[in-house]
Amino acid sequence: MYSFLTSADKVPDVLPGVLAGAFGVQVSETDVSDSSDWETRNWDALVTCEYERLEGDLTWSLSVYEAKEAARNLSEEELAVLLSRGLNAPVFFAWGSELPWIRRVAQPGGGITLARVVDSNDDGTGFSIQGAESAIAGFPNVPVTHFSEVVRAFDIPTPVTDSVVPLGTSGELENVRGLLVNWERLCIRMRSDWPPSGWYSAEMYQEDLKLRDQLEVILEEVPDADRITAAVSALDAQYRELSVEDRGSALCAALEEEGIAMGGRPWYWQRRPAVLPWADA
Repeated sequence: MYSFLTSADKVPDVLPGVLAGAFGVQVSETDVSDSSDWETRNWDALVTCEYERLEGDLTWSLSVYEAKEAARNLSEEELAVLLSRGLNAPVFFAWGSELPWIRRVAQPGGGITLARVVDSNDDGTGFSIQGAESAIAGFPNVPVTHFSEVVRAFDIPTPVTDSVVPLGTSGELENVRGLLVNWERLCIRMRSDWPPSGWYSAEMYQEDLKLRDQLEVILEEVPDADRITAAVSALDAQYRELSVEDRGSALCAALEEEGIAMGGRPWYWQRRPAVLPWADA
């Protein structure tokens, strides 16, 4: 099943042809019906869509089903792109189950962006677009912004950490693992141009440095920590390679906190990423 939201016009009239083209079937082999209509459906259709009218910014909810006999098996993103093009309207679909309010948006002119979409009615019949990472066709008043929760939720493997403090470790080492994972992910983000969207806030960067402070403290309390200390040193070397010394001036300027006392802080507070990931915020 595929689930979409859209603001397109004349969806029941246009959608049969769009679905037929997308799945490589005849229009007669599709069925597009109101979710409450059980009398006039084509139960033999290879591709069906149940639609529901909504209130708010997004006016249609679409649930598409494909029989195994259909000519093409499409991913949700592939179908969203085809629907957006055929309906000449943005089509919203899921980004990830851990952040249900974040949705990917296929644009009729091409490209995918992200948007924050929330329920505007208690009964789930209306949706409001609170912001997007780039302008969305037909919604000129939606603020363009970045989503820190998407950056935090983006999966980044941590092979260095896994080699010395495996996943599933308990007790004090569990805390060590969490801090070491965070430090390794920062290094990987810096080396990979800040996935997933090339942006990282100064606040999140400051948080990473504070967690690095905690890692320094907790290592003194862990017995036989030689392998972990070696891993930290290896990641520190990566951080040095990917950063430049500026005595913390870029971070202070971004946070508008000129009173931050950087002079007495550890060496990593005196450095910044070679290319500032919050420069366009």
